[in-house]
Amino acid sequence: MARHLAFAWAAVVGAAAAWSVLAARPAFAQQINVPQPSEIREEAEQQRRAREAAEAAQAVQRREEQGVRAVTFEQVLKDPDNVELNFDYARTLVAQGDLKGASATLERMLLNNPELAQVRLFYAIVLYRLDSLDEAERELKQIVNLPMPDSLRKEIQSYLDRIGYRRKLTHYSASLSFGFSYDSNRNAAPRSGGVLFLDTPLEVSDNQREHSDKSFLSIGSFRVRHDLGFQEKHEVFGGVSIFRQDDLHLNDQNLQSYSINAGGTYKSDWVNVTVNPSHVRLRLADQSYYEATGGTFRLDKKATKEFDVYGEYYGVREHFRGITTSPSSVDRTGGRQEVHLGTTWTLSPVLQLNFEADVIRKNARQSYVAYDGYQLQGNLTYLMPQGQFFLFSASGELDIYDDPDLFVSASTRRDTIMRLRGTYGAPLGFFADLVSGDQGTLPDYIADITFTGALQWLDNASNLPNYDYSNLSAQFLVSKRWEF
Repeated sequence: MARHLAFAWAAVVGAAAAWSVLAARPAFAQQINVPQPSEIREEAEQQRRAREAAEAAQAVQRREEQGVRAVTFEQVLKDPDNVELNFDYARTLVAQGDLKGASATLERMLLNNPELAQVRLFYAIVLYRLDSLDEAERELKQIVNLPMPDSLRKEIQSYLDRIGYRRKLTHYSASLSFGFSYDSNRNAAPRSGGVLFLDTPLEVSDNQREHSDKSFLSIGSFRVRHDLGFQEKHEVFGGVSIFRQDDLHLNDQNLQSYSINAGGTYKSDWVNVTVNPSHVRLRLADQSYYEATGGTFRLDKKATKEFDVYGEYYGVREHFRGITTSPSSVDRTGGRQEVHLGTTWTLSPVLQLNFEADVIRKNARQSYVAYDGYQLQGNLTYLMPQGQFFLFSASGELDIYDDPDLFVSASTRRDTIMRLRGTYGAPLGFFADLVSGDQGTLPDYIADITFTGALQWLDNASNLPNYDYSNLSAQFLVSKRWEF
């Protein structure tokens, strides 16, 4: 009987001691609760894709592709003098991405019918997209003083302004975004509600259980790009960006990110080479948390009319600091290298697919947070009428850690991470016109503000319950961009 009592008392004392150590090491229970820099980079990449899609969608909005009847070359051959048929054929070629074919068709039309102002305007737009700025400007100036509706004259002047902008060697751009997000599991709590300590299952405390939260988002960036004046368009560039996420309730998840980068691109018919050094700082829970210095080296080439291929190396030296909610984050300090190989398939001017394979090596002071990672991802970009766009991305990643964290388990950690994300965007002018049933409801400086809404599902499946969690998040932003 005494032996049984002694054994029970030892078990109680052992459990209490284990829990006291667990409480003294918040990073043990909260290691996954701390946002990782790779997640911040992924979010920044999603924001970049949305920004580029919005710019491309606005370009599509300016084209005369909507409502075009598809016309084949065989139809033109049957009635070669039909101006309307030839014009629709040229617009069909533009919709298919054959700008040179469209240019030849429009040039032939103008030789026979030089008075067609609408055809000459469309010809100028095609020349502009072919980067034949002198020829585009000449065509626009031939018609700018002809009698026409004010809306058409305004469009001509806008292209003349763009030509002037494109001729500048130095370009500046700035953007601001504001919005909010929602996370169903903001603190990335274990889905089982329990963790392991020395391979012993324990329940987590209430404040470490799954909590949803809302966040206010603000993003700002400034970029400069300078054409070095060579025919090949070699360039140098640089930029700074700021990101803030302020949580409504879980203030220990408040995040600020500051980044600066500079670099250059050497362009040739064979391959484009980009070197882009960068420095990033993160603050978490209003404490300095992370710094990284390094950069990327990228090679990309247009393999065919439809396919671009690229390879990229990303390498940084990461320095983590222990903070109140995660004192052991310092164990993650070390180098990070990634190799990305991918291809972009342009199915049409409005539909693009991207596929990429990544290999990741994360070194660290402590081997239990060092790992090898392997990722596959795919991205879809679809540009819709009136400046709308839709993005979809899916990725799967396998992370295999070097050694076990013996405080947790004798088993070595192994994570499988799945992400699905869909983003829809459109300019505010589209929504205003949709509601009013009219065109030009908002002034231009408001109409071109972009709204984006995104929904993401993240599943981090781990062989250790401490790191096994999922999160459903939604994000809504309004963004304004300036070029000068």
